[in-house]
Amino acid sequence: MTMPEGMQAATPPEPYLNRKGKQPSLLTDDKVRILLSSPEQWFIISTKDKWISGVKANIESMTQRNIAHLSDKGKFEIQQRRNKTGQIDIYCRFVPNYKEEIL
Repeated sequence: MTMPEGMQAATPPEPYLNRKGKQPSLLTDDKVRILLSSPEQWFIISTKDKWISGVKANIESMTQRNIAHLSDKGKFEIQQRRNKTGQIDIYCRFVPNYKEEIL
């Protein structure tokens, strides 16, 4: 049997393999997975030379593309503290909207 023009057998690529646009650098997909698996636990996700503001606002408002779909599940909180070396530690945690009740 002959296939129509433009049709061919193919396996779809893995999701997010060809993501377009600027990729998240502070709160990456790997870090999001860890934060979601340990809700309400603080983690240092990065250390920077300067205080962050715009990225912090995007994460807390859940507008960063890789976390926007989680906005109805909870929120990410970011805190910044100067460490002993003079750099800024970026702390983050995921706070779910509700806790599961164990009966």
